[in-house]
Amino acid sequence: MNSLNLALFDTLAAGFSPSPTLLWFASAIALGSSWVCAAILAWVAWRRPAQCICVLAVLAAGGAASLISHEIAASIGMPRPFMVGLSPAHVPHGARAGLPSTHASVMFTMAFMLLLQRGLRDVGLLVLAVATVTAWSRIYAGIHFPFDIAAGALLGACIAGALVALHAVGRKFARTPTAALAWPLRALAAGTAGPSLVLVFGFAAAWIGLNTPGSIGPAVLEESGPVEKSTVLLYLAAAACLAAVRVASLSRLDKTALCIVLVAFAAREADGHLGHHGSLVFAPIAVAGAWLARRAWSARDALRAWWQWRPEATTLLTFAAVIGTAIVLDQLPAVLADQDALSGRSTGLYRYLVLSFEEVLELALPVLALLGIVQARWGGNRGAGRSARAALSARAGS
Repeated sequence: MNSLNLALFDTLAAGFSPSPTLLWFASAIALGSSWVCAAILAWVAWRRPAQCICVLAVLAAGGAASLISHEIAASIGMPRPFMVGLSPAHVPHGARAGLPSTHASVMFTMAFMLLLQRGLRDVGLLVLAVATVTAWSRIYAGIHFPFDIAAGALLGACIAGALVALHAVGRKFARTPTAALAWPLRALAAGTAGPSLVLVFGFAAAWIGLNTPGSIGPAVLEESGPVEKSTVLLYLAAAACLAAVRVASLSRLDKTALCIVLVAFAAREADGHLGHHGSLVFAPIAVAGAWLARRAWSARDALRAWWQWRPEATTLLTFAAVIGTAIVLDQLPAVLADQDALSGRSTGLYRYLVLSFEEVLELALPVLALLGIVQARWGGNRGAGRSARAALSARAGS
């Protein structure tokens, strides 16, 4: 291991005799900074609706950075400080390879992408500051070496630069980029889009499950793996998109309640269980759920006109069906084990196959939420289909 890396770690890390105040501060940042970045981007999407597409692109880039950094770390296999006895793990963390740091990769990717956008440089500086403090906190807590952070920052700079350059080239050579979106938006606004999307995710889950652990590392499907982190980012992207997009059928309170529910799904996926935070976290979720239930009940007569809301309704029912399927898949291994339904040879295959379907279908949920927002915003109802298509064409051609 590089002597400079060790020397920097000895200087920056808490080691075995941390300062209580600094350790509390570092632990709070190491565990909560991701949500700070999410809150910053959500605020930007809310206050600057014209930058909503850029915010969604930044979140998508963060998800890509998470996937790439996990694959690089798994291939390099560099241990973390607490894994080699140089420091305790002052915050809970799995014993996974740490070079490059996923937190650094994601946060610096988002910071550099924002800095490269002229209208978002102030936000980029803020995210960059959060990323820098987070980098220190994770070194101090004993879960990363300084070179892990440096590698993550370098990876983030490369991803951000490549994506911004690709976008610039695309804008230069595409004659009518907005018109090119007309057909995809019409396809997404169709009633069959939701089930078709889940079918694609189902095929992907089968392929991943059958190739794990042979060609695909099991870490892809494990907790805090790339699939789970992508799910969290997509939930936050859906919340940001809903906050920024104008939907005629939703009031501001409706959108606020839906955003709370989406953020709650993200927190659950990130293992931010409500029991750890008490009623202060549960209360707004309960209020949001009650408000949405009341709104659904008051609109029950309009909802009976199935033909008027078929695309959104199909997506909503598909969302509910996927949640039910994921719950069943979560309980299936325990049920099969109790009944001794699996032989020793087939246990591993079924375990990864079931886990793949569970995780990939959970990844489909925020994608369905984004689809529902697209359908509500651009699809219209079937009774107004002609005017909606005309409006869509006008937007695409403008």
